[in-house]
Amino acid sequence: MTVSLLFASQVNAVVYLIPLLAVISLVYNATRYELPQIIIQRSIRFFFTSVIIMGALMTLLALLSWNL
Repeated sequence: MTVSLLFASQVNAVVYLIPLLAVISLVYNATRYELPQIIIQRSIRFFFTSVIIMGALMTLLALLSWNL
């Protein structure tokens, strides 16, 4: 199975991850800070950091399962 087919079969799960991650980052930062400006700034940073980490992990797992 090629990587493009593997990625295409997982698109539905990725579509649900993005709004879920946005809500998690907002709630997490809202419990830590009180000012709305700081909550939004920190949650945007947390969101993009999490997306980068999840993308790196997804790429690593796809490379490790290349010839399985």
